[in-house]
Amino acid sequence: MVDATARYIGRGEANKVTITARGVMVRGDAPSYVRVMRRSSRAGFTLIEMMIVVSLMAIVGAMALPRLRISAFQADAGMRSLEATLQQAQRGAIVHQTDVMVSFDTAGKRVRVVFDANGNRSYDVGEEIHWHPLEDGVRFATPPAGVQTAGGASVVGNAVVVRDNYPTVFYHRDGALSSEVELFIRSARPDVRDFRALHVRQSTGRVQIYQYTGSAWQAAGL
Repeated sequence: MVDATARYIGRGEANKVTITARGVMVRGDAPSYVRVMRRSSRAGFTLIEMMIVVSLMAIVGAMALPRLRISAFQADAGMRSLEATLQQAQRGAIVHQTDVMVSFDTAGKRVRVVFDANGNRSYDVGEEIHWHPLEDGVRFATPPAGVQTAGGASVVGNAVVVRDNYPTVFYHRDGALSSEVELFIRSARPDVRDFRALHVRQSTGRVQIYQYTGSAWQAAGL
């Protein structure tokens, strides 16, 4: 070990340096450049150690992020999907000039769309029917409060009717809806902030979307 040190600092000064398990021990009469080497040996974390710490922090953060956000993303996707289903039903009523019945299977987590060709406001064999499941991880649920209604259920409206045990509304040929209606969904996560709402105007059929902050509803600009 002394020879190795001597090659680095000079054989003439090797006897003034002792290498121990604690590091390099330098005598007081050693040259200044040797004493500087001793001070520099007290440096903190090395670059490699810092890189390892940063890498571990990045891995932990990447593992935690999905748990924190995936349920909110699912709720947002479910809201957008349900909005698209309602808009397609409204468009179908206008294009085909027939009433379109929209029923909400809250237990089955899906939406039924029926083109009511004979106008009797019921599904009959032979009529065009489509089923639209909610997004994975999303379900209908009773909210803490309504947006512009009293709430109290996952489907609420002033003229919602029941067809085949499903709460139901109808889009008319001019795009208007048979009832003002609010729909509420949420993710499987037990967090009220994952509630999403869709309010549909009766006169225009226009859909407005909302998200729950934990204490109130706010318009969602997603």
